[in-house]
This record gives sequence, structure tokens and C-alpha cells, in this order.
Amino acid sequence: MVKEYLPKLTIAILVLSVALVFASAQPSTVSASTPPHHHNWGYGCSYYYSYYCTYYYYYPYYYYYSGYPYGYSNYYSSYYSTPSYTLTVTSDPSNLGTVSGGGSYTQGSSASFSVTQNTVQVSPTTQYVFSHWSGDYSGSGSSGTVTVNGAMTITAVYQLQYYLSVQSQPQSAPTPQGQGWYNSGATASLQSPAQTIGGDGGSRLVFQGWSVDGQGTQSGPSLNLVMNSPHTATAVYGQQYYLNIQTDQGVASGSGWYDAGSTAQIYVSTPVSTSYGVSIVFNGWQGDIQSSNQSTSVVMNGPMNVVATWRTDSTVLYLTIGAVIIAALLIAGGLIAFLARGRGSNQAPPPQPTAYGNPSNTAEHDQSSTTHRTEHHRKKPENTQGNNTQESQPSTS
Repeated sequence: MVKEYLPKLTIAILVLSVALVFASAQPSTVSASTPPHHHNWGYGCSYYYSYYCTYYYYYPYYYYYSGYPYGYSNYYSSYYSTPSYTLTVTSDPSNLGTVSGGGSYTQGSSASFSVTQNTVQVSPTTQYVFSHWSGDYSGSGSSGTVTVNGAMTITAVYQLQYYLSVQSQPQSAPTPQGQGWYNSGATASLQSPAQTIGGDGGSRLVFQGWSVDGQGTQSGPSLNLVMNSPHTATAVYGQQYYLNIQTDQGVASGSGWYDAGSTAQIYVSTPVSTSYGVSIVFNGWQGDIQSSNQSTSVVMNGPMNVVATWRTDSTVLYLTIGAVIIAALLIAGGLIAFLARGRGSNQAPPPQPTAYGNPSNTAEHDQSSTTHRTEHHRKKPENTQGNNTQESQPSTS
């Protein structure tokens, strides 16, 4: 029975072989550039190798084979298709234009990106500095790499910075530390290097405060400044000079430090003299000023040295001595006059001249006459006889 079907089987195989050779000679109707999305019988596949199309329909990617089935031909082709995605690399702010690496990438591929400038200076006092990456990538390096599995956006974030300029006034004063770039909104802290500078030779600088952008003066040795824009901070120092007052008498007032150009008031008191009649008198100011007033003003345009000079005045002493001498002379004259008057009242009146011309006899005669008259008045009138006798006796003798 096998022998009966063998000729028929052989004929069938030969017919099938011829048919396959004829079919393989025809070009495939499926385009190699566009893989099929649906696999139906007869769509792009000949009847003889539609098995291959149907078999690969269930794979996640599309494969297409064309050629002779069952390895009857060494002609073989294949096609593989993968989606592409866009990688967007930008900056914040977006107008800086300092990034690279954006473009279209096949799914699963690796993409590199970077910043072309870490610092972008838009003005002498304003700049942007690269800070970090944001979006589909995070990091602080200037470059990075990602695997593209879909549309991605990566942003290079820049930090806005402002410049703080620190100065001193006058320029001979030391400049405080703290000058430089600060992030927008940050606080800059400044400290004056010293409250007083110098002092030798009667000249010094004294810290007075801070001036910000030339507006006013803020007191205090420290300054906290919010950097919301470029700023200029100036440490303001004032020039001062010393006024030195010297005196060997009294008490002087007004010595000390004064601002340059200011006016100082000086005064010296008059001392009390310890010598009677001798006084100490202010003679004037000498040195960097010339004045005869005990109270005067000095313009402090530099270190000043002023000396109070004095002299002694003996006018009172001389007047006192003269008054004493005059008083002594008056007293002596009065005493002499008094003594002279007393002596004159005790002396006899000057003698009267007589007819005989003998002064001695005249004096005796006057004395006897005076005595006689005195006694005559003392006698009683009734003794007339006795009196006559007595009066007659001297005349007889």
C-alpha cells in the first residue's frame, strides 16, 4: 500500500517545491522602513511564510523576516526600530545661554550636558554664579549624564550676586574687612578695625560711624547690611587735634581733644596772692595764639600748645608803704608841735626895759614889784599904819 502512495507523495513534494521556488522569486510586499502594526493573513506576507509574521506579532518590538523559509536561501534581512525623545537643557535665568547638551536621543541612550560658564558677570557689581541643577537631574557639578527614557528637562540654576565695596574716610584710615560678592538677599556684617587711631603728636582719627551709598551716617562700630543691590559702605573717621594749656599759676580749663576746624574755649583763673600788697596778674596767652584776655577762643586747625603768662603787681604794697610813711610824718609833726606848745606855756614873759638900762636890775625890779603888788592886795585895809611903815622902809634904805 505504501508503494501505491509513494509516487503520489513524490509528485506532491515536487509540486510543492516548484511552488515554493516560484513564490520566493516574487518580492515581498512589506516595506523594510515601516514595520507593520497589525499582522493579518496576506498583509505583507505570502502564504508560504506568513507563519513567521504571525509568530513575531506578540513580541514587544517588531521584527520582520523575509526570504526563503526553512533555510532554503541564504538571503536574510532584519529591521529594528526604537523611539527617540527630546532632552531640554536650559538655565535659570533663561537668557544666560550658558548650557549645552540638549537634543533628541534614542530611548535608553546616555546624554551628557554641562554649563559653559560658571560665572556670568552682567555688570561690574552684578553677576550670576552657577549653583546647582534642577528638574530631571540634581547635582552641583558643572556637568552631568542621564539615561534618556523619555522627554526630559534639566535646568542649570544660577545665583544672583551683588558686590559690596568697602572704603574708609579719610583714605589714611584703615579699611574694614568684608568687601566682596554676596548672594542676593544675604546680610553682610562689617566691623570697624579701631575706634581711635593715632594720638601721638596731638593728632588722631576717631571712628564716627558708617555711610552707606553716601547717605547719612549710621553710628556704632558694626554694620549689618542686606545685599538687595550693589552697595558701597564707608567707615567714616573724624580728625581730631589736642589742645594743651600750660600755666604755673591759677587753674586753666579747655585742654583736650577737639574736632578739626572746631572752636575751643579756654580760661585761666587768677590765683590768690600770699604776699600782702603783692598780687599776681594775668599777662596774656603765648604759644600758638596771642591774646591778653583770660577767656578766649582757639580755632583747632592743628595741634595747639598755649601758655598762660603772669606778672607780679606791687602797687598796693607801694601805696601802703607810702601811706604809712605819710602817716608817720604827720604823727611826728603833730607830736613836735604839741611838745613845742607845752614848753612855751611854762616860760616867763620876756623882760621889759627899764630907765636905768640895766637888764638884770630891771628883771629884779620887775620881780620885786610883782611880789609887792601881790602882797599888797593880800593885806587888809585897816592896817594902814603898818603898811605905811613897811612901804616907807624900803624907800629909806
